[in-house]
Amino acid sequence: MPTQSAPPRTLIFTLIGLLAGLFAGFFGVGGGIIIVPLLILALGFDQRNASVTSLVAIIPTSLVAATTFLLSGTVPADQSAFGLMIAAGSTLTAPLGTWALRTWDTTLVRWIFIGILGIAAIQVFMTLPDRNSHLSWNIGTIVALFAAGALMGFASGLLGIGGGIVVLPILVLGFGISDLVAKVLSLIAMVPAAISGTIGSARAGVVNWKAGISLGIPMALTSTVGVWLATITPVEWANPLLAALLLYAVAQLVVRTIRAARKA
Repeated sequence: MPTQSAPPRTLIFTLIGLLAGLFAGFFGVGGGIIIVPLLILALGFDQRNASVTSLVAIIPTSLVAATTFLLSGTVPADQSAFGLMIAAGSTLTAPLGTWALRTWDTTLVRWIFIGILGIAAIQVFMTLPDRNSHLSWNIGTIVALFAAGALMGFASGLLGIGGGIVVLPILVLGFGISDLVAKVLSLIAMVPAAISGTIGSARAGVVNWKAGISLGIPMALTSTVGVWLATITPVEWANPLLAALLLYAVAQLVVRTIRAARKA
């Protein structure tokens, strides 16, 4: 009896990209939380290569998704600049997070972040954002967004998770803004970090450009569908779904932390 051949890698990349793009557009995250485990399970990538490939794909996806949100008219165009404030803080502290990962005993810090993220998930579930609530320009807002970005960058470097998972609950709970505005700012804030990380990996010669592009193209395409779904989903449903995403991230972090502790 003839054996069935395995699906071609290009097809698997495309399917992963299509799914991750929907996910990224709907939630306003890069999609790495979906891409990385699927690359490891379906294609045998190691953690490092999966993360680097995810960064490459996130660049076009975040740009296309953020632009689609702004063109949809659901988010005022002037809100986009606030994402750059977050990106500035994130870019500054991401290297500190990776340094801490190499030099600290991070077990306690990881459990603290896990606890905070779990509490944030519960609060997000119980919160109903006002979709007419936006940010206004003042010194306090700029400083607070920079600080939020700094926490986002440090946590991303330390925990190996996408910055959107960190900054989304901060924006929704701490700033009280529309969940759609929060998603746009999250997407914009991720672009500089993804570019910087990709450049660093390219210099080290560890970027699989073919894999990244094979993921990035379908991701960018379906991210527009994800954005459309986000704009038509009532906030009464959107926030519980975001809370579920945060709990999924918590579960991933718990598994990683336990594995790291066993190896230590």
